[in-house]
Amino acid sequence: MKERGPVLSFLEHYGLVVMLILVHVFFSVNPSTSAEFFSRANLVTMLGSQTVVAIIALAALLPLASGYIDLSVAAIAGMASCTFATTLTRAHFPLMLAILAGLLIGAALGALNGVLIAHYHLSSIIVTLGSQIALGGIMEWYTKNNTIGAGMSQGIINFGSDNWLGIPRLTWILLPVALGVWFLLEQTPFGRYIQAISSNRRSAKLVGINVERTLFLAFTAAGAVAGIAGVLLSIRQGGADSSTGPSFLFPALTGVFLSATVIHPGRPNTVGTMVGLFFLAVIITGLEFLGATNWAPNLLTGLLLVIAAVLATALARERGGERMF
Repeated sequence: MKERGPVLSFLEHYGLVVMLILVHVFFSVNPSTSAEFFSRANLVTMLGSQTVVAIIALAALLPLASGYIDLSVAAIAGMASCTFATTLTRAHFPLMLAILAGLLIGAALGALNGVLIAHYHLSSIIVTLGSQIALGGIMEWYTKNNTIGAGMSQGIINFGSDNWLGIPRLTWILLPVALGVWFLLEQTPFGRYIQAISSNRRSAKLVGINVERTLFLAFTAAGAVAGIAGVLLSIRQGGADSSTGPSFLFPALTGVFLSATVIHPGRPNTVGTMVGLFFLAVIITGLEFLGATNWAPNLLTGLLLVIAAVLATALARERGGERMF
């Protein structure tokens, strides 16, 4: 890898952060958007709307950090959302048991992916894409395209919609989840194993890393984190449906791929994921205030996803990685 000057090195590590600041400043001073964009109400709305997407992105980050894509995390979040709403409002479970049910269904579905991918060596793209489609069908059949959640207490609904210290309450839950994922990937032997597998799976096995077990745990953890997102989604919406969870897949993946272009170039990471998600959210929100409400989200998400994947793969190869995914 070529030595870079301090300016290029700074831009390589923090260029996306600089772009996020510049885009935010642009929409804040633009006469057409400044009044609405640069307001406390808009900031709170952006934070609240990105909380569930961010946790789904953190779920996707866990297997992607080892070089494997998980396309099912959004659908797993949707299943956890339906499970939580069903056990709480139809089976009348206590709140904590309903939350536990949502987390367990997420972990179980993640573990199933892990078994097929880690132990049977099936393609992660095929397995998780199949899971995404199948879980979407199950949710449509179960919900009959209706919302589950009649009878959810007003206290729970208020928790999902109210603020604390001026910040949405659900965003406060994002903080420990993000910190936990960061600690797991950056400060533990498990995280080092993940990085070794991503760099070169064969070499990782030769130095004694149990690759199959590590990958299984990564997919299981991804399912559990997606389960957290699903529970929060139900609380935020006051119920569950078959479409909202799966619709978060591509924004979440965009944030994860963008993360490999910032902070630790070539390696998906937690802080970069948050930066990438809010970069996407700021651009889409600003363009919506400019009147681009119909085309902006899908077009920008798609373009940034492709660009981020190309840049992340190039950076990973430059650093001698075996593959990006």
